[in-house]
Amino acid sequence: MSEHPDALRLGLGHELDARVAEARGGLSGNDERILAFVREHLDELAFHTAESLAQGAGVSAAAVVRFARRLGFASFRELRERARDELQAARSEERAAAPVPSALGRKIERDIASLELLPQLLGDPFEAAATAIAGARTTWLLANRETYGLAVYVQRLMHHFREDVRLVDPSFADGLRALGPEDVVLVCTFRPYARLTLQLLGHARRAGARIVVVTDGRAHDFLDGSDIVLAVPVESPTLLLSFTPAVCVLEALAGRVATMDADRTHDVLESTARFLADHELVVDRALGAPRRGASASS
Repeated sequence: MSEHPDALRLGLGHELDARVAEARGGLSGNDERILAFVREHLDELAFHTAESLAQGAGVSAAAVVRFARRLGFASFRELRERARDELQAARSEERAAAPVPSALGRKIERDIASLELLPQLLGDPFEAAATAIAGARTTWLLANRETYGLAVYVQRLMHHFREDVRLVDPSFADGLRALGPEDVVLVCTFRPYARLTLQLLGHARRAGARIVVVTDGRAHDFLDGSDIVLAVPVESPTLLLSFTPAVCVLEALAGRVATMDADRTHDVLESTARFLADHELVVDRALGAPRRGASASS
């Protein structure tokens, strides 16, 4: 660990000032951009990856790693751990008299922090993704293993207002033979990344379809420069990743697509409502329907 000699006495902001003073003159333009972003979002540093910080600062992930090293840290991970240590120390002081948070409480805190990062991480890519899906002939949902549930959920959401949303069966993906340049493939993949998802992603590119990838970073080698990437933080204090931020993004994306062609959305919603009513597929408690065996006048 390349601990700064004053690290134990200085807060992280002051420690950065001290390190920058030592490194000044050797900092590049990218370093200055990263430094400005870090100072403006110092409270969020503990939750960033190199990729998400790079996106916020408008540089590459490699530039973020070089920046950390120029300030005397062994890696970006060490800089982030320093921020986490300070955050944890501050929280410990605030909660010295409070009960230790439960496992559920810790997860909720972390999910809230991740959710608060989403607007700054996804502004332009989010709108680009919504525009691509709204203009597609067919939207295909592609995922495998744990993330397949995300694809099922967003397909169920979008079927309310789009008739051309197809869920790819991971065990029988033959339907993708119909894929074309007028289509969009929405891919959900988080570590560990399913091999079949990445193989089918390559097929979608070769077919000329637009690609929207919901994943946990922007620097993966399976991504292409033409992809629309929605990088979502999924870290969790539990054994498993947290898909709460991913669900939030997918729900917001479906909602945004629905508003982009209001007339079309209205027509499909009306058709869906008639179908549900004709087949009595749902129960509307607000209607006060009589219980079976009860008379209408009771």
